[in-house]
Amino acid sequence: MRFNFFFFIFFIGVSIFSQITPPTPTKNPKPEHVKLINADLEEVNELVFDGNMVYSGNVIAEHETSRLESDSVIYFQDRNFIEARGNVHFTDKQSDLVCDILTYDVPTRTAIAYDHVKLVTPDQTVETDKLIYDANADIAYFDNWGTVYRGQNVTKTKIGKYYVKQNRIELGENSTLESPEYVIYGSDIKYDTQTGIADFNQFTRISNKNDPTVFVTGTTGTYHTKTKESYLKNDGRVHYQGKILSGDDLYFNELTGFGKGIKNVKLDDPKEKRYLIGDYGEVFRFKDSAMVTGRPYMVKILTKDSLYIHSDTLIAIQNKDKKSTIRGFHNGRLFKSNISGKSDSLVYHETIGRIDFYKNPVFWSTGGRQLTADTLSAYLNVQTQAIDSIYGREHAFVISKVDSLSLKFEFNQAKGRMLHAYFQDEELDLVDLQGNAESITYVEEESKTKGKERTGIAKSICGILQGEFIERKMDIVSCRINAESKIYPESKIPERQRFLTEFDWRDEERLRKWDDIFPDVFPYDKDKPKKTIEQILEEQLLEEQEKVEPAEEPAKEIAVARFSKNLVNSGHFPNCVMIRLQI
Repeated sequence: MRFNFFFFIFFIGVSIFSQITPPTPTKNPKPEHVKLINADLEEVNELVFDGNMVYSGNVIAEHETSRLESDSVIYFQDRNFIEARGNVHFTDKQSDLVCDILTYDVPTRTAIAYDHVKLVTPDQTVETDKLIYDANADIAYFDNWGTVYRGQNVTKTKIGKYYVKQNRIELGENSTLESPEYVIYGSDIKYDTQTGIADFNQFTRISNKNDPTVFVTGTTGTYHTKTKESYLKNDGRVHYQGKILSGDDLYFNELTGFGKGIKNVKLDDPKEKRYLIGDYGEVFRFKDSAMVTGRPYMVKILTKDSLYIHSDTLIAIQNKDKKSTIRGFHNGRLFKSNISGKSDSLVYHETIGRIDFYKNPVFWSTGGRQLTADTLSAYLNVQTQAIDSIYGREHAFVISKVDSLSLKFEFNQAKGRMLHAYFQDEELDLVDLQGNAESITYVEEESKTKGKERTGIAKSICGILQGEFIERKMDIVSCRINAESKIYPESKIPERQRFLTEFDWRDEERLRKWDDIFPDVFPYDKDKPKKTIEQILEEQLLEEQEKVEPAEEPAKEIAVARFSKNLVNSGHFPNCVMIRLQI
């Protein structure tokens, strides 16, 4: 007897959350007949199986490239359909399928295997309770949990679609692909067993079994299981050593520890309460370092404030002692609510709370106070995270406006070789200048009738000079070692002699809000030439000659006002220093 034999794979109960669908069977209008090779018994019972033929005992049948062996077979002639029961063993080309029950649709060559199902191919083995197999397309499908074995790799998934010829498997809802080295968990994974490449389009997590702190997550990406490389899109994240790298496009190699991000890159370090942001970033896991460029900046979350740092390039390093350091190269800028600073480069010793500024540094605090030196170091209190002190080395200079609310170009100034500045409650409290110290301060005394009244200008020269800020105004409290100090009537000191050598008021560069750390937000042309004192005085004289003076305004006062205005506009007085600070 002949009957057509075929596997039918069609599953209705597919999860609506999965994009993986059963194979679509192709019907042959004139299928080949199934050949019965052996059956110990053939019988027909009109009361059982609608009178269709039943074969039992060592049943063997063949159809095209398929071969079926089982304890019994029922042939439904009107549908050209077969049902095999007991010790079912079905082979097709290089695929070997065993189960308890199997149905086979001859025209479409589609089989459905039930109970204790095991599909063995040269590359891997699939175990499940129900499996659809398309013998024409060589595709197996299941949607009620299954396990796929390939060497030491084990995959568990609720929905799976196995392309036998391509050695590729698509994993659906709640899938787990596990090897001795990694675990992949997701809901829409396409895994090529030959290349070892897994593509995913829903949330997926890939974990390193040797180091659980290393894992990647994302909704769109590719993972190379052989090279341990991840490629992530959009919302991808790379987790390593407690840090998190995110960005629009991410790459991470678990073997080398190298990762990089492009666009909207963020490197978060929750332990340090700090993150780096930029358009491009690289991380080096085994060196515990990272680099960010492309408008990069750092944000350090403090107890009551935040610290912002920008440079053209930011590098984060953690040494063997677990001490963190942030290095900024070129166009370094810093902002905190009560302080700001600039330099060509800077180093933030995060663990100990020290910030070093190099090459033309400048530091501003509230109340119009400016500190400069060849190098500056700012210290933050580790407990309170508030600014504690500043140390300046070589050519130290302190400048403070006499009246921070006034437009007058008047400054208390002090300079020396070394500077120690101390803060109290986030306000500059004391300054200590050592080595060839000089100062110019505006002296005020309390009057019973007029209140505070300016009495003159003090000039001091000594080896060590100390100043104290009271009500945001600095008083020189100590000037010792070869000290010379004298107070002059204000009228006796010409305007241009009220500035110490190397005086350079850089208020136009001062950062006043956090995003001023970006040069494109707050540009400053450092190459623009500054006017000399002689140029400013010459322009002032020309203006005086051209302007008609009001009768009630003394010419001398107008000249001083215009001279001050020119100085403000120029932003520069070469080689001047101030000691008396008024905040």
